[in-house]
Amino acid sequence: MVDEVYYVPAANSLLNLSGDPNYVHPPLGKLLIASGIALFGYNSFGWRIAGVIAGSVIVLSTYFLGRRAFGESVAVISSALLIIDPLQNAMSRIAMLDIFLALFVALAFLFACYDRFAVAGVFLGLATGVKLSGAFAAVGVVGYILCSGKAAKTARVIPMAMSGFLLSLLPIIGSGEGSFTGTFWFITNWHLTLEASHPSASSPIGWLFDIVPFPIYAEAGHHISASANPFIYPIALPVAIFLIYQALKNRSCSLKILPVFWFVTVYGLFFALPRKTQFIFYLTPAVPAILLLVSYGIVAVLCYVSK
Repeated sequence: MVDEVYYVPAANSLLNLSGDPNYVHPPLGKLLIASGIALFGYNSFGWRIAGVIAGSVIVLSTYFLGRRAFGESVAVISSALLIIDPLQNAMSRIAMLDIFLALFVALAFLFACYDRFAVAGVFLGLATGVKLSGAFAAVGVVGYILCSGKAAKTARVIPMAMSGFLLSLLPIIGSGEGSFTGTFWFITNWHLTLEASHPSASSPIGWLFDIVPFPIYAEAGHHISASANPFIYPIALPVAIFLIYQALKNRSCSLKILPVFWFVTVYGLFFALPRKTQFIFYLTPAVPAILLLVSYGIVAVLCYVSK
């Protein structure tokens, strides 16, 4: 289905030690797809099972982060919403890279929530080893560290993130002119500036409102698409603004602000890209943060009304 035609053969090629023909992205996500192929064969189950596992781990990560930052109620609601989320569901069931990017981003923010910044740095590097946009999450974690008055901790995050990224490239370093490492600067520029027509391309401004869903499969009354929940996602915006206001008012940066940094950077930095060709499934790594903020807003309103 859709971009599986690029990533599944690339994963199989890596598994057979034949290099990575899909050099526009780092290899880590394709290696994770290859792990499923190695265990279950070159079939749809084999190349999709790693994404299913990644999506399940994201649910658990969201629960533990929510419990630590907001309490049990928010943790339960956010993880429940994530289980039935249309975008998370779609991307967890196909062999594309975004669910693996979302996995490492979620783990990075989870460990940052527990002040395990060195481990968070490793996962930030691995996120970037799936897609270069994983670097957006690094901006979020570093921003949170600086905001919370722990600037010295960045000395743990940045070197570990660079180490994690380089580690993810080991399978293809020196593998030839066509590899990701051999064309790094060209590919970086391509990711930043691509402007091509596509019927399902959409601006980030419409992602929260599901303006242009991304079609994955269609046949005789059965349709699968990567789409947002337009009734849920937009709620994250006022909640994020409220938490920012509280942080400024109190001149403190509590754990509640961490999902705001996650949301603002992992989603918001797409607005700063000169690249014009973007798709709604790029929002996948920000979905747990969105649902954490939404759940906090729901619980806060219910508590206010009950008083």
